[in-house]
Amino acid sequence: MDLVYAQLSDVLDKDILSIDFFMQGQIGDIYKIKTVDKSYILKTSEPSHRLQTEADMLKDINKYGITVPAVYDVSKTQLLMEYIETKKVAKQTRETVAASVLSKLHSVTNESRMYGYYYDTTIGPFQQKNEQTQYNWALFLGQMRIIPIAKICYEKGEISKDILDRIERLCADLYKRIDMSTIKPSLLHGDLWNGNILFNINSMTLIDPAIYYGDKEMELAFILLFNTFGETFFREYTQVHALSVDFYELKVPMYQLYPLLVHVALYGGVYIEQLENRLQRLKV
Repeated sequence: MDLVYAQLSDVLDKDILSIDFFMQGQIGDIYKIKTVDKSYILKTSEPSHRLQTEADMLKDINKYGITVPAVYDVSKTQLLMEYIETKKVAKQTRETVAASVLSKLHSVTNESRMYGYYYDTTIGPFQQKNEQTQYNWALFLGQMRIIPIAKICYEKGEISKDILDRIERLCADLYKRIDMSTIKPSLLHGDLWNGNILFNINSMTLIDPAIYYGDKEMELAFILLFNTFGETFFREYTQVHALSVDFYELKVPMYQLYPLLVHVALYGGVYIEQLENRLQRLKV
C-alpha cells in the first residue's frame, strides 16, 4: 500500500491523505483518493487494455463539449480520474439538462457515415467489436452487437439454443425491418442508466461510456428500458431530434435486445422474461 501512496502522490504531485474502498466495479475494485484539496477516483483491474480504452472513450466524448471526469493517469491496471461531487437535483431539471446534453452528443456524426468506432470499445466487462468500414446499420447491429453477446449468453448457459436461433433469424432479416434511409450515424454513450449520469446544479457528467456510432434511437430505447428519463426528457429531446414513425412499435423492442442480453450475460436469467417479451413483440 505504501507503494500505491507513493505512486499516486508522484502522479498528482500532492500528498495522499487516504485511500478508501468506494465500490466494486465490473472489472475491479474502485477507490476514493483524498488529498488536502481534492478527491479522485481510482479504478483497478487485472492487467488488460480495458482501462486505457475507458480513458480514450472519455477523452473522445469530451472533444465535443460533453462533460466527463478528467483523466490524470492510466495504465493496464489503474485509471486515476477526477471525483465528481453530486447534488440532488429536481427530476424536471435533470431531464431538461440531459435532453440538452444528449441531443448535442447525438448530433455528432462522422464524414464517412460509418457505424461502429475507430477502435474496439467496451461495455462493462465485455468487448464491443467495431469496424471502421461498416456502412450498413442493420448488418452492424446484428453482427457486431446482438449476435456476439447472445452467443456469450448461450455459452454461459443463460439462454437456450432456441432463443439463440430466434435471435440469429431476427438478425438475418434486420435489413427488412429497419428503414436505413432515415438513419445516420450518431455518437452514442452506449450505457445510459442512472448510475452513469451524475448531476450537479445545472450540469451533468457522463461516466463509464461504451461509445460507438449508431442509430441515436438505440440510446433512447436503452433510456426507456431502465426508466432513466421520462416525459420531460423526451419532450425536450424531440425538439432537436424527432422520433422515427416506428420508434415505439419496432425500434424500442428491437434496440432493447442488446442491453437486455448484456444484462443477462452479467447478472443471469433474471432478465430472460424481458428478453422473451421483446422477441414476442417482434414476432420472432
